[in-house]
Order: sequence, then C-alpha cells, then structure tokens
Amino acid sequence: RVAEESFQALAEAGIFKIAQPRRYGGYEMPVRTQIEVSAAVAEADGGTAWVVTLCNQCAWMTGLFPEQAQDDVWKDNPDARISGVVTPSSESVKVDGGFVVNGRWYYNSGSWHSDWAVLGMPVVDEAGEVTDHGIALIPRTDLAFEETWFVAGMKSSGSNCLIAKDVFVPEHRVISAPK
Repeated sequence: RVAEESFQALAEAGIFKIAQPRRYGGYEMPVRTQIEVSAAVAEADGGTAWVVTLCNQCAWMTGLFPEQAQDDVWKDNPDARISGVVTPSSESVKVDGGFVVNGRWYYNSGSWHSDWAVLGMPVVDEAGEVTDHGIALIPRTDLAFEETWFVAGMKSSGSNCLIAKDVFVPEHRVISAPK
C-alpha cells in the first residue's frame, strides 16, 4: 500500500480534493488537472499515482450523487476519501427505502485509505429483475476487507477486496452508472 507518510503528505497537499465539489472544501478541478497531478506523482511511484487517480475519480463520481448522499460523505468529514470498483460484482435485493447488497469487489485500489466506496451493483425491481447497472455509495465501516493484493508491480496501489454482507444502501445512495 502507499506508505502512510506519503499518503499523509499527499492529503496535506490537497491532492485528494482535486475532484471533490467546492461546497465541501474541494477544488472541483478539470480532468486535465487530475491527469497532470497523477503524472507528476507517477514520476516517483506508479502505484501511488494510481491511488491518487482513482480516489479523485471516485470523488468525482460521488459528486454525481444527490446532495443528501454527498452530505453523508463530506458534511461531517470534508477530508473523507472514496475508493471504488464499478463492476457490478454483487447481488442486490430491493427493500423498502433502498437495497440490501451482497458482493465482493476485487482490485479496489486505495481501499486501505478510504472512508467510503463507490461500488457497482445491479439495480433490481421488487420482483428481482435487473433494471439497470447502478453505483452504490457505501461507508467503508459497513464493508469487510480482505487483503488480496500480493504482486510485484503496482504493489503500492493496495488493490484489495471489499466485501458487503447484507449491507443496506438507502435509495439516495444509488445512482445509475454513468454511460
């Protein structure tokens, strides 16, 4: 994973706020800036740059959610970081007010340092029929963690597995996957 000292230095420099909405203390910068910053970090370490890139992209995705969901993430913790995997490698059940999600999301880069995760899921109706590919915004504390990233290259990306077991996700924290 990214060395803690390096991660804290990046956080203190505001690197993880590049794509975060301004109303929560972020910089809401363009994708070009994200790429340039990640390229500069990659000169020192590719795995760390990958984490910077994905955390910023996941912050951008979180900015697509309704304001209530964004408040859930950043209102009380404007420094919250988000990791994610949008592959719908899970199952969901429609329940009153939201969904119950079960699944495993491998290669979740930045998972060591995240407070929240954006995770792909099938959106289903009451009959269990898939109606859409969605993204769920889930607190990291609701997810189990399995260390699975034992590789030689991109070692510092810490791309492990997050696991949901009967996690309730309210409707305001599920959006249709951007197309």
